[in-house]
Amino acid sequence: MKISIISSSHRINSQSKKISELIKINLLNLNKDLDIFSLDLAKSSLPLWSPEKKNGKGVWGETWNSISKNLKASDGFILVVPEYGGMATPASKNIFLLCGNGEISHKPGLIVSVSSGNGGAYPIAELRSSSYKNTHIMWIPENIIIRNVEEFNPGSHGKNIPDWLDNRIDYVLNLLLAYASNMKPLRTIINRKDFGNGM
Repeated sequence: MKISIISSSHRINSQSKKISELIKINLLNLNKDLDIFSLDLAKSSLPLWSPEKKNGKGVWGETWNSISKNLKASDGFILVVPEYGGMATPASKNIFLLCGNGEISHKPGLIVSVSSGNGGAYPIAELRSSSYKNTHIMWIPENIIIRNVEEFNPGSHGKNIPDWLDNRIDYVLNLLLAYASNMKPLRTIINRKDFGNGM
């Protein structure tokens, strides 16, 4: 089974990237046989979607095709998104515009929101309301919010990180893996040729 972890901060070596790497460790502790594709949108520097993407030139050639291939081969997704001014990042919104060829269609996704303070809820609401229409990603009912993220350090958290958070993360990751495994048969009946976009 393959899981993609997407860090959607615009900053190099961001807290979102740190959390993505920690989640990867958690996933491999739960299932050492997982194939994990890590995508750091700060490093990939994907441009904003434009009609030129269809030409397959420049970054839309080998670079995007490699990313698209890995996403298509994935059975589930984890999007790690920081809160920028009470919103999801432009990079997190852009990746859904770019995934127009069924890369994430009818596959489970988990939103992990991070905040340097006590926020983090708004990106979840935003992504749940607007990212699924044409991509057909299936956000699972659970999500994770890591507040005061600079203090997040499994085994030695800062005083503002609740003790139960590590257990909740493992619980939700286990759920995602169960969704990913059990949703595979759905994709045999998907008709993207006639019904590739939502209504």
